[in-house]
Amino acid sequence: MDVLAAAAAAAPAPVALPLRGPTRLTEEQRWSIIALHKDNRSNSYIAKRIGCHRDTVRAVLARYGATGAPGSGSRSGRPRCTDERTDEHIALVARVEKFTSPRQIKRKLDLDCSRYTIDRRLQEADLFGRVARHKRAYTAEEVRKRLSFAEGYKDWTTDQWEKVLFSDEKCFYGNGFCGRTWVRRPKGEALNPEYCVHKLPHPVKVNVWAAFCASGQGYCYIFNEKLDKHLYKRILASHLLPSARLHFSLAPPLVEQWYLLQDNDPKLTSGLISTWLHENGVTCIDFPAWSPDLNPMENLWHVMAVAVEQHHCDTMEELQDVVAAEWDKVDRDYMRTLVHSMPKRCQAVIDAKGWHTKY
Repeated sequence: MDVLAAAAAAAPAPVALPLRGPTRLTEEQRWSIIALHKDNRSNSYIAKRIGCHRDTVRAVLARYGATGAPGSGSRSGRPRCTDERTDEHIALVARVEKFTSPRQIKRKLDLDCSRYTIDRRLQEADLFGRVARHKRAYTAEEVRKRLSFAEGYKDWTTDQWEKVLFSDEKCFYGNGFCGRTWVRRPKGEALNPEYCVHKLPHPVKVNVWAAFCASGQGYCYIFNEKLDKHLYKRILASHLLPSARLHFSLAPPLVEQWYLLQDNDPKLTSGLISTWLHENGVTCIDFPAWSPDLNPMENLWHVMAVAVEQHHCDTMEELQDVVAAEWDKVDRDYMRTLVHSMPKRCQAVIDAKGWHTKY
């Protein structure tokens, strides 16, 4: 009886029932139920104290009364419909043919089990079904340039990266753009016009060039015409240099050294642009092609896109106003965090041997 008293005293405090499938009680919890019952506690009190259902308490007490022990005994469970050799074959096919599906594996191996069983066997082998990411297959030269960039700048400090002005262009859409849109509809109503997104022939959109650095936003330029080297030259003259003056000291005698990081679009690296940058004393960082993970401006664009999508812009003027307003709202601490992530980005490229990274 001393053991039962100790078990009752050690019983856990009342807890809320978990919102998931049932779990088996431990041996200690079962003996605690017996002890609390012998202490004349009600089934409701015991259930709250142990953290289980009253029916569970009743079943444990009934089993104890019939057998003298509260254990539930062994459980065989439902027998597996595949043997160990079949499980190995399922995992082997998935490892060799990485883009296969449980349905295809079932046909390939002529298995007499459901695709859900095959999916469970794959999960047991740590092979989980996920949506594959779309990434560029780098050439050997592109990998070499990415590694060269990462190796060359991996030792730059955050103070050095704070002297870099990051720039890029992006297109923002308003009403009429058919992106991925969720709808709640009954079965068989997929083509009902009430549940369809109606695409406009010319959706509302604007193009934006912008720049930022660790200390905050630069100026953004919103335009509708096609970007070519001549327009880009005008943008650099009217917005790049003023953005640099906004954050760096460019007047003698306290002239700060700063750098421009932009992508490798041919019109951005043309002879006309290169000459203009040289004549205006702008030092460009040699940026590798197809490397959005090395330009934190891409992360900033994502934040902007999410914010702009919250607005319903029916006209180009409304969309321009929204883009300009949201650009001014971007958190400067977030910008500093992005800039300070550059050493980690470079190291991630090195660790990935020049291939894609999580950034």
